[in-house]
Amino acid sequence: MPIHKKQIRPLARLHGYWIYKRRLTQMEGWPLPKRRDWILEKLRRTLILAHEGVPFYQERFRNAGFDPRQDFHSMADLARVPVLTKADVRAHHEQMIDRRFLAGSVLANTSGTTGQPMTMRLNKSYIAFDYACMFRHWAQAGYRFRSRFAAIRSYVPSSPEQPLWKRNYPQNTLYMSAYHLKPSTCESYIEALLEFRPLYLRGYASSVNVLAEFAYPHRQKFEFLRGIFTASETVLPTERANIERTFGKKLFDWYGMTEPAVVITEGRNHDGMEVNWEYGYPEFVEQPGLPSNQRKLLATSLHNPVMPFIRYETEDIATLAESGPAEGERIYPKIQAMSGRKDECILTADGGRLPSLNFYSLLQTHTDILRFQFIQTDLNNVTMKICFRPTAKKTETLTASVRQDVMKRLGPGLSLTIDVSDNFVRRGEGKTPTFLRTFSLNPSGGAADDQSGPKQ
Repeated sequence: MPIHKKQIRPLARLHGYWIYKRRLTQMEGWPLPKRRDWILEKLRRTLILAHEGVPFYQERFRNAGFDPRQDFHSMADLARVPVLTKADVRAHHEQMIDRRFLAGSVLANTSGTTGQPMTMRLNKSYIAFDYACMFRHWAQAGYRFRSRFAAIRSYVPSSPEQPLWKRNYPQNTLYMSAYHLKPSTCESYIEALLEFRPLYLRGYASSVNVLAEFAYPHRQKFEFLRGIFTASETVLPTERANIERTFGKKLFDWYGMTEPAVVITEGRNHDGMEVNWEYGYPEFVEQPGLPSNQRKLLATSLHNPVMPFIRYETEDIATLAESGPAEGERIYPKIQAMSGRKDECILTADGGRLPSLNFYSLLQTHTDILRFQFIQTDLNNVTMKICFRPTAKKTETLTASVRQDVMKRLGPGLSLTIDVSDNFVRRGEGKTPTFLRTFSLNPSGGAADDQSGPKQ
């Protein structure tokens, strides 16, 4: 039976911390020429392994007239390889696997921010390397292994009787439900955090923003907090300002993905984001219609031979930071911000904001779902559209299971209608948003009296 990524996390964390302390700290001292040579060699190895053992790339390279053993001499030569899209990965999943490395791999699912989750194979060593970069990112705020953490991300009580947070003793982390953070519960959240006194806080930007709003009257009591780490959502400027107003300039943003592609992180000076050059190879590509300081992001994995992603279209946009006069030579440009994954949350009548990411995480476990969409028509009603895979069986049973899981996250104040259909709602520009709100908001963020039709 295939092993899932979640099953090896405890060991991967330990291995990752070792990699951070023993390898990454050493590599940080390398001069630029040595870094470039290392990246070029890792790219060459990735391409040659794909050419030798991955049917998808064997055909793709052949059609492009590209043999990496003879034709790859510089990073510019990578442009001869066609761009890999999410549709390619879904359509050719089995052909993208290198069977030589299958025994040392695990299954993983993307969160499906486009409403279409993907399944992939990841090397165990890649997952450890991912943790290594994460530990280095946290260390900027003084983190040490098993430092006290609070996380407002992935925990969801299994029933109304379950607590809104739980303690994970091995990880020394207090996991708190992002779905129940609202005016009626905010005081209890604040009390729990003040009692636990975490040194660090992780969460979706939207959830941390809500917490910061509630915690503002108690801001002087949170001086023990050393760092705040956001990921999985774009941090809006208004959210950053609100978070820093309460907790100080302690926010460190992380851009990454389940796909073994690229990691970009905010530094301790909070003046932009840097590419983690040891992780993956990014290409910042100009595209018609984008402002002069924005680039489309393509990425190539360097640590996952079992299912390599080469010139992967992330569908995200990098805004480049302005170069300072004293800045020296660098491998990649500094990034001001990453954007492209910010979804509308679901609002509740009592002032709650239900973040989109955990709905993605939930639905990735329902592998018979091909695509989904949430449409909120008012503060009391949500419609969920589901398109099942053609191979799905007993769809009525599957629908009932999905309803039960989604309702745990929506809570009793929202009514859920499930529509099994492939007729999804599109915006005027042709995009199909995964989360769509069809009523306008008043200046305070609640429902306006005039609940008009879908926003265009």
